[in-house]
Amino acid sequence: MGFEHVAGVGTRVWRWSRTSGTQPRLLHAAKAAGAAALAWFVARHVPGVASDYPYYAPLGAVIAMQTTVFAGLRSGIQTLVGIALGIGVAALTMWVGDPGVLAVALAVGIGVLVGGFRVLGEGSSWVSTAALFVLLVGGAHAEGYSLGYLVQMAVGVVVGLLVNFLVFPPLHFWDAEHRIDAVNGVLADHLDGLAVVLREGQRDVAAWDRQQDRLDRAIADVRSRVSIAHESRKINPRGALRGSRARLQQDGARFRALERVAWYTTDLTELVARSGPVAEGIGRPDPAFAEPLAAALDEIACVIRGDCPEDAADRAVAAVERALDASRENPSHVAVTASALVSLRGIVESERRATADIDTKTGPFGSARRPA
Repeated sequence: MGFEHVAGVGTRVWRWSRTSGTQPRLLHAAKAAGAAALAWFVARHVPGVASDYPYYAPLGAVIAMQTTVFAGLRSGIQTLVGIALGIGVAALTMWVGDPGVLAVALAVGIGVLVGGFRVLGEGSSWVSTAALFVLLVGGAHAEGYSLGYLVQMAVGVVVGLLVNFLVFPPLHFWDAEHRIDAVNGVLADHLDGLAVVLREGQRDVAAWDRQQDRLDRAIADVRSRVSIAHESRKINPRGALRGSRARLQQDGARFRALERVAWYTTDLTELVARSGPVAEGIGRPDPAFAEPLAAALDEIACVIRGDCPEDAADRAVAAVERALDASRENPSHVAVTASALVSLRGIVESERRATADIDTKTGPFGSARRPA
């Protein structure tokens, strides 16, 4: 029993470390530390004047240690281009004379203007920074300093890219898949709240705005994670592993389905809670519709959380359809209920596609249906 208890605690700690992002952060920190140390070692053996400025190499390594190999390459190139442009700006402002108020102002002003081009990306801020460094730190030895600065930063960038490429190059598939579970929780809470509104006939516009904002932020977070997952496969030897491409396509399809779930949920909210039967001046909906609708929302929320079987949502939606078929009165309520049924069906079907074959508790390899 003692061993089983320890093993159980170890499993929970492992899952927590992965779901909280602790594992990838620890790995990333260890790789960044190793890359910086290696860059410092290499920098001290660089020939020529550049060897006088080895402290810039660890900085370049850190810049290249991004969350994906492709992002590191992009960041490194943009930074080096920005530094090169900054050196050029400093050379231009040196015509004014020795570093002084006017030269500093010109360096920063021109650097900010040049750095305003979007193509520079992360290198934009390095234009004015490099110009100031060359002016104020390089001073009388600006040429040697500029060469050493640029060369050592390049050394660091190359070392950082190599470390990130060769040592467990990151893939972020599981992170994107796990976030679907978090969005499902937000969606389920939203539907539960809508069921309460249907039963009580009371609405709180400010509360719905906050809930909608929470849902929008959750969807935006998943969109960002899926984008990172796509990027993480580029220039990544692990991206060529069997099944990675298919898995990436599945994640993209799931995210699009999840967006549809959110859209249908928002549409349902507008129908029922904002402008529908419980809106101001209209009053409570017909109980013949309100209770089946509320029950359907409860069941769908339960299915989304994974606490109820999938067919429970179908049975609840069918009950709303029967109530609609049996009604011959209150045309406005009938119209709202018919529209709500479309949204309910959309939520159920899209949610199935969004969570197909996902084990959000153990990760992508927890399901036997996943490719190895």
